[in-house]
Amino acid sequence: MSLFGPKRPLSADEWEWQLAGFRWLLDEFGGLDAHRVRMLATPDGDCFPDSRLSGDARASELLGQVMAIAGIGDWPTRLVMVDGARAHMAVSERHAVTHSGQSAAGTFQLVEDGAGGWLAEIVASRSQLADESALVATLGHETAHYWMTGTQRAAPGGADCEELLTDLTAVALGFGIFLGNNARYGYHTKDEAGTSIGAGWYISGWQGYLSERALMSALAISETLAGRDPMAAAPYLKPHLAADLKDAARYVAKRDLVADIMAIDLSDYGSLPEEAE
Repeated sequence: MSLFGPKRPLSADEWEWQLAGFRWLLDEFGGLDAHRVRMLATPDGDCFPDSRLSGDARASELLGQVMAIAGIGDWPTRLVMVDGARAHMAVSERHAVTHSGQSAAGTFQLVEDGAGGWLAEIVASRSQLADESALVATLGHETAHYWMTGTQRAAPGGADCEELLTDLTAVALGFGIFLGNNARYGYHTKDEAGTSIGAGWYISGWQGYLSERALMSALAISETLAGRDPMAAAPYLKPHLAADLKDAARYVAKRDLVADIMAIDLSDYGSLPEEAE
């Protein structure tokens, strides 16, 4: 690479792990042909039209749309919406953060369906109904968990990387714009008079596991593998994310991305078929 060429958007270890993650995804789920028929979900109403539904019914509708985009719309699922949000930790008289680390805003588990089979139970917070984009990001992550239950290889990097790989998978399934826009959030709470701006607490925090820059790198890789221009996502992104995506897309464009991915030896990341473990 030229001294003045586009720079790698992540550290060498992070970049190589993302390539390993995509090698794992291609090996497990149909290769490039399968990836190229997946769509990029956008927040312009085409994927998630306006609805007359509200509350838990709207959340269920969104989950159905998310699962359809992921290609598993007919997989049995139960959505459980719960009250409450993360506890707030004050950092000043007017500011608070929800947690010091990164995490998902929902949970996923396989449970018995009462008829001898299994279904996915996805739990999400009703507080996210006020921001459907954030709820789609949560449901996209949990749907990726479900999608990954059919895999034969361990996650590249082992159990410690499983949630990171779930975010990467959610991007590959088409939810990169939503995960990116909602990875970092901030909002004002309302005071007793119902006013938000300039009153109450300012709440900030993280949702998800991959950093914003890592999510944009994954989006650039995913869209390039799909044969699409990654920068088509830029108008839907926060400005600093669009800048990160541009950096990643410029670097990816200078690489033989498929060759780089296929050169990855997943055994170097402890990702072996179950019978070989």
